[in-house]
Amino acid sequence: MNRGYIFLVASLLMAINAFAQRDSTAVEAKRTTLTLAGIYGNNANYYGQTAEEKLPYILTNAALRLMSGFYFSAGSYKLINVGGSAISELDLSAGYEADLAKNFSTALGYTRSIFAKNSPLLGAANENTLSASFVYDLNLIKTSLNTYYAFGTQRDLFMSFTASKALNLGSLFSDKDFISFEPGLELVGGTLHYLEEYIVRRDRFGNMIPIDPRFNNPREQNYKITRNVSSFDMISYNMNFLLGYNRNNYLIETGWQVSTLGKNVSENKQKPRSFFNLSFYYQF
Repeated sequence: MNRGYIFLVASLLMAINAFAQRDSTAVEAKRTTLTLAGIYGNNANYYGQTAEEKLPYILTNAALRLMSGFYFSAGSYKLINVGGSAISELDLSAGYEADLAKNFSTALGYTRSIFAKNSPLLGAANENTLSASFVYDLNLIKTSLNTYYAFGTQRDLFMSFTASKALNLGSLFSDKDFISFEPGLELVGGTLHYLEEYIVRRDRFGNMIPIDPRFNNPREQNYKITRNVSSFDMISYNMNFLLGYNRNNYLIETGWQVSTLGKNVSENKQKPRSFFNLSFYYQF
């Protein structure tokens, strides 16, 4: 199977947005912000899917969000176990976020990805991604529906539904900081590419004949045909746990994700796997 590596920029922007709003005592105001981020991950993660080899990485990103709702982002991935000093992937993004109602918001975006030659990342076939997300905050729980259309050498469609709850566990050193904990559930569906093999049965004159196991016609000529097939199916079921230390301008956060792949993704990758990352955000 061949699947694109879905970009992490949209997830990163949602994390930055959550970082800006996590202090419930602060008065929310529209303003222009610049957020710098550095993330270490123990394995490149495409919604629970991974390459054959383990690919730990370092991601650096800068995101500018304007008062109008437009945002611009640039990020680079460096695979730690891949030789050379060049980056493995560069992402350039632009989009727009808007509040449709008091607890309902949406975001539209486009990302252009530039991959290193012979990149082992799963998404090297798709250099472009259009994204759309809808977020509904019920106070007790926050839900979102996200859609990604990735295209380039091949075309893929992905959709995810998430539900999470942000909790304030109190201050650690003073009333100017607090510890946050956010458990969440994520369901992901998307395009699966695979090879389908079937047999066409013809008579000696080339005419197709019915397949009937009760008869063995000596004039039959069987042909085996292989073709590329795509389908939309469940890709993974994910549990996410975020633990963060929050100050006015920065956030230090650890994340742990446990993923189980859908039954049609791959027969030899049904074993649940876990991912760990350590992130630092600073907002101006």
